[in-house]
Parts: sequence; structure tokens; C-alpha cells
Amino acid sequence: MNADNYYIEEFLAGRSQGFDALVKKYQNNILNIVYSLIGQDRESEDIAQEVFLKVYHNLKSFRKQSQFSTWLYRITVNTTYDFLRRRKNLVSDDAALEAGSIVRGIPQEALLTKERDIMVRKALKSVPIKYRTTLVLKDVEGLSYAEISKVLSCSIGTVESRIYRARQFLKAELLRFGGELI
Repeated sequence: MNADNYYIEEFLAGRSQGFDALVKKYQNNILNIVYSLIGQDRESEDIAQEVFLKVYHNLKSFRKQSQFSTWLYRITVNTTYDFLRRRKNLVSDDAALEAGSIVRGIPQEALLTKERDIMVRKALKSVPIKYRTTLVLKDVEGLSYAEISKVLSCSIGTVESRIYRARQFLKAELLRFGGELI
């Protein structure tokens, strides 16, 4: 039995430390996915909390036909998509990030790194969500094409195509912002 299944069994047996262990194991991954998709700290934390609430209430329905992480990432993507549908016009925190990056006393290299990160984040926001999701799952979370296929309920060929398209969108946007690739 793998660790996730052990934690699930512990939780289903009434021992809350099983659920706590799952949260501890996956909370950073979930935050990374959500933040990469919407780019907002406060909302990302709220969505991650909502994901874990859904897991808490629905863990008994997990049938173990796939890995727990696949099920969890699917809930994360769906919850994030629901958030985006509810809030079509997200307020961007990029201006605050940019203002915060222009601070006296920060070494030039650190400023360039921060500015590059802001540029990549802005460019990533311009990538259509279905492509951005596959790119985040692949390049941020390190999922395989097969795992992404299960999370998004699509074929591996579709995953490959979406990742390719996402990278093309990202490349074009980065070229538009900076005139050259980073």
C-alpha cells in the first residue's frame, strides 16, 4: 500500500492525522498549480483551501482507480476553472509586484531576476487557460503526459498538442514583451 492510500485509510477510519498528512504532502503542489494558473496569492490560498475542503468531504468517494494525486490535481484544476468562471475580470497584482521590485539597495542581478519573473508571469497569464493548465502541470508540477491526460480527461496526443501550443503562445508573448527570449 502506498503512503497516500495509507493516509486515506487512516482518515476514513476516523483518524484525522491521515488527512493532515495528505494536506502537508500536497499543499505546496496545489498552491503552485493554482498560483501558476491565476497569479494571485490571496485567491490562490483561498482556492487551495477550497480544494482541500472538497477533498475532505469527498475522500470517501475516491475509488482508487487512479493515483490520489491525479484525483487531487483534477479537483484543483476544476476548482480553479470554477473560480475563473465566477470572476472573469480578475484584478491583477502585477502593478504591486512591479512597484515592489524597484527598490533601492537591491543588487542589479536580483532586480533583473525579479523583473524576468514578472515578465514570465505576465506572459503566462496571456496563454489561454486550457494550454496554460497543461504547461503548468508539465513544467511546474513535473507530471508526465499520461498523468496530465488523466487529470484533464483527454488523450496524450491532446496533452502534447496543448503543451506545444502553450509554449508557442508563451514564446510569442515573451518576444512581444522583451524583444528576445529570456
